[in-house]
Amino acid sequence: MNNSEIKDELKNILIENQYHLSWISYDEFKDLREIGKGAFATVYYAKWHDKSKNLNTPVALKLLHKHSNDYHEEFIGELKAYCDIGLKDPTFLKCFGISKHKESNEYILAMEYASVGSLRNNLQTIAQMDWKDKLNLLQ
Repeated sequence: MNNSEIKDELKNILIENQYHLSWISYDEFKDLREIGKGAFATVYYAKWHDKSKNLNTPVALKLLHKHSNDYHEEFIGELKAYCDIGLKDPTFLKCFGISKHKESNEYILAMEYASVGSLRNNLQTIAQMDWKDKLNLLQ
């Protein structure tokens, strides 16, 4: 998938509005700070100043790195996966929209910020709990 094809695919996703996503200007994100980094992505905390609603919403910005020729397909796949899960399970983190980093031109997923931390950190904490506490957590 080349750059023109991903633009068309993203336009279709936004136009179809199946996922209720917006194109978000990178300038609407303020107070960015890195909160996680891996081989394939960097996650930032930011405040999104949604001009249409006049709200400052805490968000997690997931910037997928261009590490392979399949970058565009991987971005579209991850976007659709997050959105599909979100449609099936309203308790899953909401994906607000798509943006593009000003300098690197890498695409960004703007998602609901989980103040309790990453899934990985929470799973490590849960793994250290005794069984009684784990069962109470499930209830």
